[in-house]
Amino acid sequence: MATPGILGLNALDARHQHLLALDSYKNFNSLPCGLPAELWSIILDHLYDNKRTLLSCLLACRAWGDFCRYHLYELFTWSTVNKFDEDGCSTFHPYPHYARRLAISGSLLDDDVAEDSNIEWLLPLAQHLDQFVSVTHLEVDSMDWDDIFGTHAWDKFTSAKGFLSQITCLDFCNIPLHPFQHILESICLFPSLEKLDYLPSHVDLGEEIFDLQSYTPSSSWHAFSTEHSPLQLPTIGFWTWFSAIEFTSLQTIRLDSVPTSDLPSLSSYLRLLGGVLKNFRIRFITPHDVYEFVESNVLANSTGLQRLELVGFIRQYPNDQFWAGEESFNLLTMLPGTSLSGLDILLDGTPHRIADSVPSRLAAVDEILATSEKFSALNNVHLHLGRCNKANQEISKAFPSCQKKGLITVSTSNQVSVT
Repeated sequence: MATPGILGLNALDARHQHLLALDSYKNFNSLPCGLPAELWSIILDHLYDNKRTLLSCLLACRAWGDFCRYHLYELFTWSTVNKFDEDGCSTFHPYPHYARRLAISGSLLDDDVAEDSNIEWLLPLAQHLDQFVSVTHLEVDSMDWDDIFGTHAWDKFTSAKGFLSQITCLDFCNIPLHPFQHILESICLFPSLEKLDYLPSHVDLGEEIFDLQSYTPSSSWHAFSTEHSPLQLPTIGFWTWFSAIEFTSLQTIRLDSVPTSDLPSLSSYLRLLGGVLKNFRIRFITPHDVYEFVESNVLANSTGLQRLELVGFIRQYPNDQFWAGEESFNLLTMLPGTSLSGLDILLDGTPHRIADSVPSRLAAVDEILATSEKFSALNNVHLHLGRCNKANQEISKAFPSCQKKGLITVSTSNQVSVT
């Protein structure tokens, strides 16, 4: 059982106990200046991104070793060109037990590397996964499932049950959406999964027929994101899967622009999810996207929604004028319940002006946010502008009612100001 930290810093104390459990408990009895380990941890944390200084500290004081290695060896990357030596040791990662993030990089987007790489390039890593006892965050980049599934390396990787059970955060980057069955198989490998961030390399929608109900993900999985996708990612497969297995654990869903054809399946799943959903994010490319979202009544049953992030909900023009359409006002009126406490609005800059005959409803948006009983729990409206100029003052003036109640926070790309 871990002893309480003398400073009462719970998170820091948990890390302190983790360091003590590694291999040098005796070093903590000889820390310089008589300062406790927790204070030295805070001091050395300031050097987390300064590798040269951390290496110097490593040489200067043996008792600082674990604190320095904690930052020096946080991330370990394995790619198609890496090899272990004959003793099974990696010359470029002498302390795998310090790694907390493991990145696996394939050759999907690099034809030169792909031609030279061995199909079993993953095998040496798979055979030594038991050394990475502290890894909880796995990043998989540029992997072609068709090249990996069925290989000896993949069988070895999937048999590392101890390692797989450690993973709570999973990032899929530059991973093909098809075959979708392979995506589901991969997700279900991790029994302790809590967060998944998915960015596809390309979308190749082929017809797949398989039993969705045979794939059961971790019940602790509560956050799903595709917000970094640079294209309209078809997400219908995920919503169909979640609905088929009646998966109701997701509390956070963060999306980029969603194809109109996917909105019915998304709406159907969110109705199933009901009040479980706490945090939701979506991007609108055009005002018509907002209209389609409202028509689909996607958030009708999300009575527990506490944080909502809308990108493109308000338009910002090059002359620092702002515009919100009737569909934006209608989106607010369709939101259920009074649980919403935070609203983040990221303004999309656009060179195309809406016709002057279409009036802005910005004043109505301001009024409903500040005065409606529906938003009685709202305590912050955060407006993020794409350009750092006088526009932050102008947008504040466009929300006089919210400003009067002290709800408005305005930020730009490189500064934050509270108004």
